[in-house]
Amino acid sequence: MKKSNRISQHHYLQQALPAGCWAQVNRNKNNSLKRLLKRYQKKIDTAFAAMAIGLMFLTGIWVFLIQLAEFGVHS
Repeated sequence: MKKSNRISQHHYLQQALPAGCWAQVNRNKNNSLKRLLKRYQKKIDTAFAAMAIGLMFLTGIWVFLIQLAEFGVHS
């Protein structure tokens, strides 16, 4: 009696190739982005907060320069 090892649902391929040739399926590839986000969440939040503060600072400078230019035109 022949013993068959089933690795996948397509058992007909098992007859053509021995079981050692099959690579294991890594199901964590889809979750790699989630893992990275969870791992670096604190650094990502810090970077976004720093960018928001920087943009507010640059916007304030821009508004100040526009008001200064308008004041110079009216004088």
